[in-house]
Amino acid sequence: MKKSELQKPIKTVLNKYGFERVKGDDYSIISKDGKTKLVLRIPDGKKGFILGAQFSDIGVFDGVFSHSSVKQYDFAYELSFAALKDYSEEDIIASSEKVCAEYTPYINHGYDEIKNRINEWTFGDLDDNCRDAILRYFGSSGIDPYSEEYLADTVERHGNGGRILLTAEEYYAHKDFYDKYEAHGAKITHDEKQKSVAIDFSGNRKWYQK
Repeated sequence: MKKSELQKPIKTVLNKYGFERVKGDDYSIISKDGKTKLVLRIPDGKKGFILGAQFSDIGVFDGVFSHSSVKQYDFAYELSFAALKDYSEEDIIASSEKVCAEYTPYINHGYDEIKNRINEWTFGDLDDNCRDAILRYFGSSGIDPYSEEYLADTVERHGNGGRILLTAEEYYAHKDFYDKYEAHGAKITHDEKQKSVAIDFSGNRKWYQK
């Protein structure tokens, strides 16, 4: 079905909930806490609903989805197949209502609700410095780069392949930790000339995390 046919009923529902169009497929609403802006990327025929958030005291606060500090993908498949099938207007409205209802706690409580549900949000497209800043913003002690949690997160972030390049000094100082990546399918190679060590990943990342 046409993108315009898909999005027209969605926009009607979003307007009812108070979302306003920013540009393109991006819609935003300011949470009742006054400092959190929710940014919703609506389905375009290939992807579903993806929710981002911005905060008035950190990062950008312009309502543009790509500038979101954090994102979550609970409904990334909702209405995502419009390029291949036709949805009825009733189905589109029902799906949009369901999604907006699920997002209502974020609209009402903003930062606090995101903090309470932080595991439902993804930091996959942020580098470690940005991720550390966000975690500290939400009251965490930040990133421990040699923790099991960090190892698991790194494996997930490199689910579609990637490389970590270390100095030989860094690798040997924490060899027991870095060698654990081999158990997750990574290959460790040493470059004696450059005095560096590479950890190469391969795998299958979900399309909506690319």
